[in-house]
Amino acid sequence: MLTRLQIDGFKNLDNVDVKFGFFTCIAGSNGVGKSNLFDAITFLSDLASMPIVQAASRVRGANGQLVDIKNLFVKDVNGKYRPMKFVVEAIVPKEVEDDFDQQGTPAATYLQYSLTLRLADDQSTVFGKDPVYIELERLVAKRKKEAESELGFLGAPTPPGFLTRFTTFPGNRTLPFIETIGEAESVVIRLYGEGKRGAPQKIPARKSPQTVLAGINTNSNLTALAMRREMQSWRLLQLEPSALRAPDEYGSRSVVTANGEHLPATLHRTGAYSDVAAILSDLIPGVEAVKVDNNDVRNLRTLCVTMRGREFTASALSDGTLRFLALAIMASDPDASGLVCMEEPENGIHPLRIPEMVRLVRQLSDVDVANDSWTDLHVIRQVIINTHSPIVVSEINSDELLMADVYYEEKLQKVRFKPIFDTWRGLDAKSCVSRGQVNAYLSGATQSNRPKSVRSFVNESDDDEPVQRSLI
Repeated sequence: MLTRLQIDGFKNLDNVDVKFGFFTCIAGSNGVGKSNLFDAITFLSDLASMPIVQAASRVRGANGQLVDIKNLFVKDVNGKYRPMKFVVEAIVPKEVEDDFDQQGTPAATYLQYSLTLRLADDQSTVFGKDPVYIELERLVAKRKKEAESELGFLGAPTPPGFLTRFTTFPGNRTLPFIETIGEAESVVIRLYGEGKRGAPQKIPARKSPQTVLAGINTNSNLTALAMRREMQSWRLLQLEPSALRAPDEYGSRSVVTANGEHLPATLHRTGAYSDVAAILSDLIPGVEAVKVDNNDVRNLRTLCVTMRGREFTASALSDGTLRFLALAIMASDPDASGLVCMEEPENGIHPLRIPEMVRLVRQLSDVDVANDSWTDLHVIRQVIINTHSPIVVSEINSDELLMADVYYEEKLQKVRFKPIFDTWRGLDAKSCVSRGQVNAYLSGATQSNRPKSVRSFVNESDDDEPVQRSLI
C-alpha cells in the first residue's frame, strides 16, 4: 500500500508531497496536470520491472523516443536539467514470493524507498552511456513510532490491530537495505542482505541500466524484493473494449489485467456470480444473472450476462456495460490486491449513474476505516481516481479528497495537491483548501489567471483540453 509519495522534478510536479489512504480522489479541471501524478506512479512501477530508459520511454510525453525523455525532466533557472527525485513510503506484503516460487518473510514491511535520476550531459549513446542514470537509490525500514504517527488514514490513535496484522518492524537493525555512497562517476549502490552482518553487494550506479531494486529476484533480499513486488502491483486501469470482450482459454491467468483481460477466468476462479450480478443490477436495470460459459471442446471460457430473460455474451454487450462488469468482478475478488489508478471514471457514464459508479469504484478498496472493516482484510487494496466532475466530487468524503491546484513558477505551469482542511491529510490551513473552494473551482466560479509569459507553453488539443507539450 502506497502511503506517501514525494516528487520533485518530474514533468510539472515540483515539491509535491501527497499522503494516501485506501481511497483517494484527485479533483481538478482538465489540463492542469492531474494525470502526471498517475504517470509518476506508473513510472515507478515500471522502474521496478525494466531498464530505466525503457521505463522512461513508456511515460506519456516521452512518446517512446529517447530524444523525448528529456521532456520528463524540469529545467532550473539557468536552463539546465535538474535531477528527478522520488521518495516512496509504503506498507509491503508480509509474505513475498521470489521468481523461483520460494516464499519468505521480509525483515520489515513499513519502508521508505528513495530514487534520484539524472539526465546525462551527453545525450548521445555512441559511447554506451544511457541518457538517464541513477544518482541515488536507498531503501530503509521505518519504525513503529513513525507508523503510529504517520498512518493518519487509520485514525487516531492508530489501531494496534492493523499494525500487528500488516506491519513488521526491523527491531534494532540500523543498516539500510539499499544505500548509495560516493559522488559523480564513483557513485556505488550497496545492497545488504536480511541479516545484520555480511558484506554488501556493490553496484556502480553509472553502469547500471536499471535500478538495483529491479534486479532483485531471489529470497536472499526479501525486504527489497517485497518493495519491488509492491511497486510492481501499481497499475493504471485502462479498460479496452476488445480485451473486455475476449474469452479466456483454459489455463489462462485468472487476474484482471490493467486493460481488462481475463474477466471470464477471474470470475470462474472466484465463483462470485451472485455478488457480481447484484452489483451490476444496481447499475444497469434488468440484469438478472452473470455466468461463465465453459466450452470443453474449444477449451474456452466466455462471459455471459442475462438481461430481461435474454442471455448475451460479452461480445454483444455495450462498452459501458462491460466497464461496469469489469469493476464488479474486480471488486468481488477477495484475492485482488495492489494499487489501482483510474482516470475520470465518470467518462461515458450517464450523470444519473455517476453516484453508483463512484460507490463501485470505492468498493475496489472496500475499506470503511470508521467501522474497522480492515479487520476482514487479508490483503490491502487501494484505489486512486482523478476527476473534473462536480457530481463525482459531491459523492466523495472530505478526507478522501485532494485538489489539483495550479501555480506558476519560472514561467512554467506547475501543480500541487491540496487536501481539505481539518482532515487527517490537512492539518495546516495554509496548505489546504476548503470544500467550497473545490466545488467553486470545478464549477468554473473561480479561474486562475495564467500569466501571458506562460501561454506559449500551452496548446489547445482537438478535445479542447489544454496540453503543455513538454510538461503535461
